[in-house]
Amino acid sequence: MLRAPFRLFLIVACFGVAAFLAGGCGEPAPRPNIVLVVLDTVREDVAARDPAARPVLAALAAESTVFTNAWATAPWTVPSHASMFTGLLAAGHHCTHQNPRLDADKTTLAELLGQAGYATAAFYSNPWLSDRTTGLLRGFATVQEAPVQGGVAGDAGTWRGDQGGRASVGWFRRWLRSRGPEQPFFAFVNLLEAHLPYDPPADVRRHLLPQRDPDDLVTGEWGMEYQAGLHAFGEVDWARHRDLYWGDVATVDGLLGGIVAALTEAGHVEDTVLIVCSDHGENLGDHGLVDHQFSLHESLLAVPLIVRAPGLLAAGERTEPVLLSDIFATVGDLAGFTAPVPTPHSRSLLGGPAPAGRALVAEYARPQGHLVGSLARLNPDLDRGAIDRALRSIRVGDVRLTLADDGEVQLHDLAADPGQEHNVFAERPGDVKALRALLEQELAAYRPGGRSEVELDEATREKLRSLGYVR
Repeated sequence: MLRAPFRLFLIVACFGVAAFLAGGCGEPAPRPNIVLVVLDTVREDVAARDPAARPVLAALAAESTVFTNAWATAPWTVPSHASMFTGLLAAGHHCTHQNPRLDADKTTLAELLGQAGYATAAFYSNPWLSDRTTGLLRGFATVQEAPVQGGVAGDAGTWRGDQGGRASVGWFRRWLRSRGPEQPFFAFVNLLEAHLPYDPPADVRRHLLPQRDPDDLVTGEWGMEYQAGLHAFGEVDWARHRDLYWGDVATVDGLLGGIVAALTEAGHVEDTVLIVCSDHGENLGDHGLVDHQFSLHESLLAVPLIVRAPGLLAAGERTEPVLLSDIFATVGDLAGFTAPVPTPHSRSLLGGPAPAGRALVAEYARPQGHLVGSLARLNPDLDRGAIDRALRSIRVGDVRLTLADDGEVQLHDLAADPGQEHNVFAERPGDVKALRALLEQELAAYRPGGRSEVELDEATREKLRSLGYVR
């Protein structure tokens, strides 16, 4: 296995974090360096974990701005990253199951940063980010795809142990060392270790999971079998399932520490803005589901978002609603570029707090035929209707609406029902009507003619106003 011993790596990583945070009192350069780290598949409730299991994230959060109400625009890698890199919802960038490749007419974050004089580099192992699949990294001058060790290329179900994070961090460190001071830089790092299969390295298991079989893991194949209905919910050891997932998250935490240590070693403490987020969450038995497909529940859309911007953002929590697409406008603010097209769902985090009534929107396009077909081959009796459908969600405050293209409607009040266990659409038809109209208005921004295409009748507008959805 190619991973460093966990304890030694953790000591080095935490030392690096301490030095990084201690040096963050000075003013950043007018155009700071920017590092975006995506902790692929890490749930928002990582913040509630014991700090001993996530020491780097805990230390970083203590000295950063923590956005506690951040939403992904989609529940899986491709559309979520496309939103971060274009500032658009899936309705605008069209990067979905049906069309995973980013259209040539969409300008990316890296392209704009290059035009603004930034050196750009991307380090990753998730094959969904590569040019051969999606083209999401278009515009990066340096691109390094780490091999996923112990698996078969293109078959996520065979990944074992190292998922490329250590190589990505090593490449990032070497790239930093090779750089001169002549231009600012933007680096993107995606760390895949929390993704299926859940297979923490031996040192993490000894440190955090001594009660578990050292050879135990949750494979991608098992995930497919579960989604195909071959394993009953009540027969699954969910405690084991979650333990192995959180063990992988601890591995990601250590890798993040390596990135922070690399910045410290290279002398980029005071002149770098560090953005750390996930691209989506993960179902760990939530709603009877696993992985991150076929749903738009909070377990998939709520994500961690931490920004360390010395001299620009004060440390502490911010509770206003934000979208991952806001990263695009935030980086634009830092680098001094303007988006070439309107990005109505990208708002700079450097500005004042977003209105509490801001609408958060997420979409899940109908899944690829081969995915549904694979599940159907595993179980010919599979109810395809439950998975082969598109979903759209909108949330304002604590009220969220999800619409399926087969006609299903779900309305949840998160204040009373944070686990989304009780669908109250029948009891609250006014909320359904108001949020449905608002969702159509938000998505109309990406149709010819923009938002003006959707007209709200006065009764609907009044209902939205009473709920605090519009002014």
